[in-house]
Amino acid sequence: MGANTTNDEYRSETLQNEFMPDEPKYFIAMFTPSRDTFPGDATPEEIAKVMEHFEELKVDHAAGNLILAGRTQDFNPVGICVFKAHSQQAAEARMAEDAAIKANVFKLHWVRPYSIALLGAQ
Repeated sequence: MGANTTNDEYRSETLQNEFMPDEPKYFIAMFTPSRDTFPGDATPEEIAKVMEHFEELKVDHAAGNLILAGRTQDFNPVGICVFKAHSQQAAEARMAEDAAIKANVFKLHWVRPYSIALLGAQ
């Protein structure tokens, strides 16, 4: 809530954000490599799909639809992305069309509604 925003204005804005069906909502997706040995033994085809996956994320980011994407930096990486979509169905469809998921390089575990409480600068 800004310094000049009243409680009623804040509540009204919050209700609008939560209940306006045409407004995009945030979702979080979690995915992992389809094989335990990936990326250590990635094939050229798998690497190409991961690069395509990254290019798709860059397009979503440039369009303002991707909030963040990344992966853990350990032996069994877990990838996440937080993005905007108009519905659960649209969010799931977006992830199903991801190049690396579609090619079975990554396994999508879930897509869930997400609420960003705090977002800081890098």
